[in-house]
Amino acid sequence: MAAYTSLKYKPSAKLIFQTGIRYNQVLAKANFTQNNTYLNLPFNTAKINSGAFTGTAGVSWMPNNMIQWKLNASTAFRAPNIDDVGKVFDSEPGSVVVPNNDLNSEYAYGGELGLLLNFNDVVILDLATYYTFLDNALVRRDYTINGESEIIYDGQMSTVQAIQNASKAWIYGFEVGLHINVSKSVSFLSQYNIIGGTEDDNGIEVPIRHVAPNFGNAHLVWQKKRFKVDGFVDFNGELSFNQLAPSEIAKDYLYAKDANGNPYAPSWYTLNLRSQYQFKDGLSVTAGLENITNQRYQTYSSGIASPGRNLVVSLQYTL
Repeated sequence: MAAYTSLKYKPSAKLIFQTGIRYNQVLAKANFTQNNTYLNLPFNTAKINSGAFTGTAGVSWMPNNMIQWKLNASTAFRAPNIDDVGKVFDSEPGSVVVPNNDLNSEYAYGGELGLLLNFNDVVILDLATYYTFLDNALVRRDYTINGESEIIYDGQMSTVQAIQNASKAWIYGFEVGLHINVSKSVSFLSQYNIIGGTEDDNGIEVPIRHVAPNFGNAHLVWQKKRFKVDGFVDFNGELSFNQLAPSEIAKDYLYAKDANGNPYAPSWYTLNLRSQYQFKDGLSVTAGLENITNQRYQTYSSGIASPGRNLVVSLQYTL
């Protein structure tokens, strides 16, 4: 359940202020009476009854047609969900995640600063940096049931884990976008993202699990009347062994091995070509040749090889 209100105030053509506040209440209940004989949990029910106020405030300042500044601050919260308190699953070989009935909500406090530079609609540069602090972050950690750190699950001795509240975590990043109109028919677009983050693991800062490698793309687009061609490259940076979260290092079967035999996520790129033709009667045809050089790669933490060279053709008709 939630209720919110927002306000947008424009004291001048160059300045815009926007703010809002929201109240959230989350309720859930999980009952283990039917299968607790098998799980032998020290509780029969798990409940969630969590509420919080969150808010946001931002200002946009445009001193002239070339420059735009944006500054935002926000808070957020996430209550434990039904999976966190009520789900049993084997997350990886030799581990089993069990319910935890002693969870609190996690809270986020963040800020963002952005700058847009527009040089006569020929070159547009968009920059932003952000920082988020997570308190009581919900993460998966080793756990015990009735004092036992290992149990037999699905016929295998497995380490007991559960979603728990870590003390704190930090996430930060920088992103840049570039748009160049080379001519009326040709344009160049590119984006690049740098992300980092750590969490507190019993007093030691370690990499946080859900931070992706640096990534980006670059597009060269040609468009003439109804015909459009887009040649582009997608790329991902490397995550070295020292940049992997401890939970990812434990899943070494998902990763490649570096020169020292340690797991790591290699960098990768794909070259792609896409074209589109728009007919007069509302019909359009699109064709794309993806991963032209047939690179073999895996997206971070997936453990699955992504598609090789492939051709996609589609038709669309608009009434």
